[in-house]
Amino acid sequence: MLITLIGCGKMGSAMLKGWLNDPELDADFVIVEPHHDALGWTASHTNVKLFADCAAACAAAYRPSQMVVLAVKPQMMDEAIVSLAGIADSDTAFLSIAAGIPTAWFAARLPKRGDGSDALILRSMPNTPAAISRGVTALYAADAPAPITALAAQLLAAVGAVVNIDDEGLMDAVTAVSGSGPAYVFLLAETMTEAGIAAGLPIALAKKLTEATVAGAGELIAASDDPPSQLRVNVTSKGGTTAAALEVLMDDDGLAPLMKRAIIAARDRSIELGS
Repeated sequence: MLITLIGCGKMGSAMLKGWLNDPELDADFVIVEPHHDALGWTASHTNVKLFADCAAACAAAYRPSQMVVLAVKPQMMDEAIVSLAGIADSDTAFLSIAAGIPTAWFAARLPKRGDGSDALILRSMPNTPAAISRGVTALYAADAPAPITALAAQLLAAVGAVVNIDDEGLMDAVTAVSGSGPAYVFLLAETMTEAGIAAGLPIALAKKLTEATVAGAGELIAASDDPPSQLRVNVTSKGGTTAAALEVLMDDDGLAPLMKRAIIAARDRSIELGS
């Protein structure tokens, strides 16, 4: 089996490392990345070949791929898919991890299949914890055959959990919640640190306490059978310090309406990127 990865930046590199560590994935990998000097760590893997562009990969007489993973920024996608001839044929499936770009956009640009139908396109949205194999990815496989869907899920599972969705219309909201979501948590840690300093903590201590608290709370959510709402109740004593803070955060103009506005803004921007 041959898998081609177009774009091997932070997300692409995380995926490739996961694939190479998957004993159940028996494949060769063609990596197309203009800045592949940073991928020297692949040198010990004989099943990985690096190329600066698709033309160079084609010149090396590589056979068409079973799956082409498109891991470039949305703004670069037009340029990335224009020269796939030789890397892909009518039986090749395409897996996109680009935010905002719908399958219809790819169908209008990629070559048709042998029977005249649109190219086989799967769409996904991973997030940055994929860098430590703790990501979560939503996968929309449309009407792809089961073996192709299973292969896409296997490739994505190399960097974390995979959630299948049946309605592509949900992907913009997925992008807003989980795709962009790590940045919201990072901002929470940033602002908690700043608030701790304002409350009198030394900078280093505020940073250490905040980061350990945010990371530990995330681990607790993952390990507990209780939903976050119950975990919040469990740690809140009536009339205590946590209750005093939550009274502010849960006010009518507190965190909940602010987060809803943020999620909707991100969703709307995803829709704009795909239009």
